[in-house]
Amino acid sequence: MYSIETLLHADQQELGKILASTRVAPQGDQNARRTRIAQALGLNAAQLVCGIGFNPMLETYTTAIHFLGFSSFEGLASERNYTLVHDRYSNLSVNDILEIYAVLGQDSVRRSMWSDLVSSRLITIEAQLEETINPILIGGYKLEIRGLYENNLASPAFIELRLDPNYAVLRDIANECVNMLTSHSISQDEFIRSTGLTAREKSRMVTQGLLDHETVERYLAESDDTEEAVSLREAMASVS
Repeated sequence: MYSIETLLHADQQELGKILASTRVAPQGDQNARRTRIAQALGLNAAQLVCGIGFNPMLETYTTAIHFLGFSSFEGLASERNYTLVHDRYSNLSVNDILEIYAVLGQDSVRRSMWSDLVSSRLITIEAQLEETINPILIGGYKLEIRGLYENNLASPAFIELRLDPNYAVLRDIANECVNMLTSHSISQDEFIRSTGLTAREKSRMVTQGLLDHETVERYLAESDDTEEAVSLREAMASVS
């Protein structure tokens, strides 16, 4: 039995041995074949396609690509991406997702591309969050948001999107402001000056010690005496 982590990190020789051990003939419907291959490894088809598909060396390992029933890497990549974007913790567990993010985060050359892919996935998850209150979905979502920041998958464009006022509720659900600051995905100065964040969000980061007083004081010196300024001063007073 294998894990998605094993497939993600296997080198070419190891992956060849793993696939050969399944002893699945190349004939027949390819979707059904992938299901049989996955079952032989103790996985499901989504874990198989994503585990092998996101392995960094897979692009040049045509034998594995063909063994899985794809004529090209592009075909496998398309299936892999579709699976990642649309799965809502049914075939890929949150731990599977975090393992994938750990691999993607190490690819600094294509980090912007991976960030866009992750953003597309979040749209799918968030659409369901808006439809129903599901504790399992919320728990997975919170872990996933933390994981993408910890693995440096938050590109500048991603951060700009997440700072939009329309994301305030989702940011609150995922404790996202904390993740932004602790991962250093955004500077304290950029954070405090963001017009998309609420006064409550900024004040909470002050009380949690994630915005230092010097940063806040500089910002207040340039600001009018607004409701936000009052909230920030109260937050600083509470921790002084």
